[in-house]
Amino acid sequence: MLIVCGFYLNPALSQSFEKGDKVINAGIKISVYNINNYDDEDDDGGAASYTIPIGFEYGLSNRFGIALELGICNYFTDEDTITGEIASANSTDLMIGGNYHWVRGGPVDLYSGIGFGFSDFKYESNDSKKSEFNATGFYMRFSLMNARFYIGKKIAFSAHLGIPYMNFDKGRIKDEWGSDYEYPLSFTGIDMGTGLVFRF
Repeated sequence: MLIVCGFYLNPALSQSFEKGDKVINAGIKISVYNINNYDDEDDDGGAASYTIPIGFEYGLSNRFGIALELGICNYFTDEDTITGEIASANSTDLMIGGNYHWVRGGPVDLYSGIGFGFSDFKYESNDSKKSEFNATGFYMRFSLMNARFYIGKKIAFSAHLGIPYMNFDKGRIKDEWGSDYEYPLSFTGIDMGTGLVFRF
């Protein structure tokens, strides 16, 4: 108990987020989505993905930070029943946003925030027609709860829970048989993940 109390009262760990802080983080995130087709409600479905997020945050004040995040995302897909090939689906997401750090004492940093950006999404079915879906659309993520647990002053483990939303209203489907038509989709979901943090 004395060791734990000493860890929390260590002056070097008095504040886990301060004005001027530069924080770099990377990790892994799992997301589950509900997919909505604007033109055909019977074609709604679901998806799941894993993302490698790489982020940077700068402390504008002792409570507010501005953040930038790049996400490299891969979706879980099934095997085509005819060709036996596995479809591929991936996206690159870029977002800028703001965070409010509502607990920043000792080795714990708890914060929430919101970010806006874009997602560049591509799906290749690898079926007999070589169908593919391409879209670049609006991306938003609301961070419900983020946490950093510092080991010393510079390094922390992180955990996060959020609500992502993507709108691909200009998405298109094409194939080798000459099809080319608009296919608008939106993704709404929930994500959770963990990572490693470096503070400067």
